[in-house]
Parts: sequence; structure tokens; C-alpha cells
Amino acid sequence: MRIAIVEPLLEANGNVIRDVIYGCWCGGKRIGGATVPPFEQLTIATVLKKDGHDVVFVDAQAEQLSLDAICKRIGDASLVITSTSVMTMRGDARFVLELKKRVPGLLAAAYGSHPTFLPEDTIERGIDFAIQREPEWVLRDLARVLDKGNFDAATQIRGVTTQNGDGEFQKNLRYPLIDDLDEIPPLDISLLPKDIVYFNPIVKNLPYITVSTSHGCPAKCSYCTAPFFHGTKTRFQSSTKVVDDAEYYLGHGIREIYYRDETFTADRQRVLDICAQIKSRGLAFSWICNARVDTVDREMLSCMKEAGCHLIKFGAESGNQSVLDSVKKGITLEQTREAFALCREIGINTHAHFMVGMPGDTRTTMSETLELAIEIEPTTATFGICTPYPGTPLFRDVARARERDVPDE
Repeated sequence: MRIAIVEPLLEANGNVIRDVIYGCWCGGKRIGGATVPPFEQLTIATVLKKDGHDVVFVDAQAEQLSLDAICKRIGDASLVITSTSVMTMRGDARFVLELKKRVPGLLAAAYGSHPTFLPEDTIERGIDFAIQREPEWVLRDLARVLDKGNFDAATQIRGVTTQNGDGEFQKNLRYPLIDDLDEIPPLDISLLPKDIVYFNPIVKNLPYITVSTSHGCPAKCSYCTAPFFHGTKTRFQSSTKVVDDAEYYLGHGIREIYYRDETFTADRQRVLDICAQIKSRGLAFSWICNARVDTVDREMLSCMKEAGCHLIKFGAESGNQSVLDSVKKGITLEQTREAFALCREIGINTHAHFMVGMPGDTRTTMSETLELAIEIEPTTATFGICTPYPGTPLFRDVARARERDVPDE
């Protein structure tokens, strides 16, 4: 079966970044002109290609392709797969509907935050299959039965929500979370567009690739969907698998890897093992990762530096401890200060994520956040507005508060 994995191009926004499983995390504004290889889309494309399907991968966002050009590229595909999020669902749905008008018999599946937490709304917007949570094996199984022409069986796949001819929704049981992440193959980077060099101002060496070597996060921040997307237990690829994949990417021209794990440093021994293997194999590449300030120490950071890590991104979030506690961040201001000081001492650049408008925030606490940002001296920093997204405790709490405050008719 011919399957099109398409990164949609939205008319309203010139640069929507959606390299992670949730879909879009940047609402269309260019962050330093960054473009990002969509690793989750590429993971799905790789899984389906290895399963024997004729897969075409189209990053319409990166290539700025017209609908006519996209349709020409995907040809007679039977299934199109896209990612979508709460921020982009409307535009993504319009994009998919246009594809379905132009390609006879085309079915559409979508995964990401919107299909996971609002599957019925996803279906009502014209998507045939809304995929909940981790999509890799769900889409593999869905493609297998569709390849046999069995649409009825496709509607029974776990992790899928569909709608029957009477307009009734069928929301199946969740698909089991992927237990052994070593089974996920390395990304087939030959599927990426040949004439596109993805650029990111925080990356030292191009070309680069984004990958994930774990699912989940040990934290339970109330504004984050990760614990509900991936379950409450963090699962990891083995250190050998991580380094084997890195060696594969280097052999195909990649010079830098951006590890997009929620918390790459969650398993201390695994990090030390990865660094040791990078050095013992004589691999020379630069890399970036995400970490929590309460998961790093001097020995780990020194090993990471020696193994090629040049930048760590931390979620500092706030300069007020009460605000941090209100969103269950699980860190202290002193841990933030210590982590950034250690990175400066060892020679690893840092990026600090901050948020404003969190529960308990006032002008005073937001001033404290700015003061902390100046004090810890990150190499770069971003300040986002705290937004309650479906699937998070924060969204639930805001919705309940709104219900209490709305007067009866």
C-alpha cells in the first residue's frame, strides 16, 4: 500500500515547528529562524517502510510546496498520515480535506495532542482515524489491515477513534505503551527532502537530526501532557542502542544530534554509559539535550562535555518558589542556580525556558523570574506564556474554575 507521511503546510503561518509527538509546539513564529527535522513523522515513515509499505515522505513545511505539488508527490496514496496539535488542528484539517478532495479514495489518520485528548473533534473535522498516545505501533497495525482492504478491522484497532455512518463515535481501548524502545528503528534519513538543510541557531554543526531515546518524564508538571501521553513510567532505549543509532547517523552524513527526550538525563547511569561508549568508539559529533536541573551533577556534566555535548536546555520556568510549587515543577531555585553554575564552570552552554502567567504569578513574581534569568546567565533564554492545554491537570483546573465562575442561565 502506498502511504503518504505529510508535514502540512499551513497558509496562516510560515514556520510551524512540530518535530515532537504532540504535534506543533511553536504557533508559527520563527524562533531564531529555526527549522527542525520532524523526527516523529520520520519515525512513523521508517516503521511503515520497514513493514513493507510504499512510503512517500513529504515535508511540505520545509519545502513550501503547493497543494498541487504535494498531490503530485503522493500520487495514488491510499492513506495520508499527519501530526496535529490543539494549536494547528483547524488549519491541518483544512489541509487534509483539500488532499482528500484531490486524491480519490484517500483516507486520513492523524496523531498528536488533539487526536489524543479531543479525538471526537478531530474526527468531526474530516479525519478518518484519530490516533491516541504513542502512534508508532498503532499506525503500523492500522496500515496492515488497510493494506488488506479491511476497513471494518481498521476501525477496531486499539488506540484508534473513528465514526460510523450513523455519526456515532467509536473510541477503542488504548494501545499498550511501547515496552521495548530498542525495537524502534533508527530514522531513515534518506526520506528527508534532498535539497533542504534544516537550520537551527543553537546547532553548531550542520546537517543535524532530532531524535528521541526515551518516552515519558519523571516529573509531573501540571502544565505538561507528557505523563498522560506516555504514561507515568519513563521508558528508555538502551545505551548501546542510542550509540549504535548515533553511529548510523554519522555514517550517513549527520554531524550533530539534538536529543529531544523530555529529560535525557533522567537515568544517570545510562547517560554515563552513553558517554563512555561514544568515547570508546571514537565517535566525534556534537549534541544537545533536554534536562531537569535536579538530574545533573558535576561528574555527569563533565562526561557529557567530553562526549560532545555542547548545549543543555533546562526548564527553569520561574524565579519564585511558590509559583514553581503551584505547577508541581518539583525543583528548587537553588537547584536551578547550581545546575547553571556547573554548566558554566564545565563549559557547556545552556538554554533556559521560562514561563509567565502561571498560577500564582503576579508582577512581583514575574519580576523575580526576570531577575533569576539575569542571575543564572544562560547562554540563551525564551519566555513563554503559560497555556492550559487539553490533557493536563492545569487545563482541568482552569476548566473547573471557569465552570464555577459562570453564572447559571
